[in-house]
Amino acid sequence: MRLEARPISDTLGTILMHNAADAAGTRSLKKGTRLTEEHLAQLAGMGRTTVDVAVLEADDVHEDEAAVTLATALQTDDLHLSRPAGGRVNLRARCDGLLEVDADRLLELNMIAGITLGTRRQHTVVGPNQETDNIGTLKIIPFAVPRSHLDRALELARRRPGIVEVRPFRPGRRAAMLFVGEPTVHDKLRDTFLPPTRTRLERLGATLVDTEVVIQDEAAIGQAARRLMESSDVLIIAGQTSIMDEDDTTLRALRSIGAEMTLCGAPVEPGNLLALAYFPRTAVLCAPGCAQSLKRNVVDLVLPRLLLGDRLERRDIAALGLGGFLAAAERGGDVS
Repeated sequence: MRLEARPISDTLGTILMHNAADAAGTRSLKKGTRLTEEHLAQLAGMGRTTVDVAVLEADDVHEDEAAVTLATALQTDDLHLSRPAGGRVNLRARCDGLLEVDADRLLELNMIAGITLGTRRQHTVVGPNQETDNIGTLKIIPFAVPRSHLDRALELARRRPGIVEVRPFRPGRRAAMLFVGEPTVHDKLRDTFLPPTRTRLERLGATLVDTEVVIQDEAAIGQAARRLMESSDVLIIAGQTSIMDEDDTTLRALRSIGAEMTLCGAPVEPGNLLALAYFPRTAVLCAPGCAQSLKRNVVDLVLPRLLLGDRLERRDIAALGLGGFLAAAERGGDVS
């Protein structure tokens, strides 16, 4: 693509580089317009003698064609595409699920001059029944890109798994809740933790199938957890006091009945006092006090992945630290 200043008479079929305004300052022609005889007459009537235009070379691909071609290569069964406009195509989720982004390939794609793809954050919950179904926006920066640049981008985009994928939630996943505390707070624990937890589970296509309340006792916690795990894929434990140490009563109880791994603490606020444990068929999420609220917290980062069957190791939880200051992000208006 060449950028040139040409006489009006020599611009038929070229692309207008800049918006053109009339004497009143109103935009008459939009940048990116492919100029026709009518446009040339309009420009001449505005007193123009020359105009800046883009002239496409034989191997150039127009921005809209390039955007559609590349977006189609990125598309999976769980994604649909907007119509192209100004070299832009938006990618949207067809189903409720978790966004997965191949960060390395995304970076490689965005290193190609003239081609950009911006996505939502890794592991964002997206879909028609979620806060948003928008997952990404593809934009061709110039009015055209060389075919060689587009071919490099297509090679990256056509690999599977895709650069962007939506992992659909699996309806029918079952969750149970165990409340731990002194008898005097049992009703309060149910009243404060149960409604927001049920709402979260419903959004993720899961069902709360059972609940139980026990005192802060290792044997009692272990026996109740064993019973509840028989009917659930994920067990959520909420306590009178959040877990602060690997040797906490609740984690000792879970290890006593065969937990393969336990960890506590997450670099996320709200939600530093998260704890996790794993059994062969069931994950256990020990919810911190912030789970009583529907404001975004560590539970919203972890629960969707557990319901999809992910086993989060200590490194996965540690990685949540980048962007983990959720409270400050929300105060600043960043709730993505």
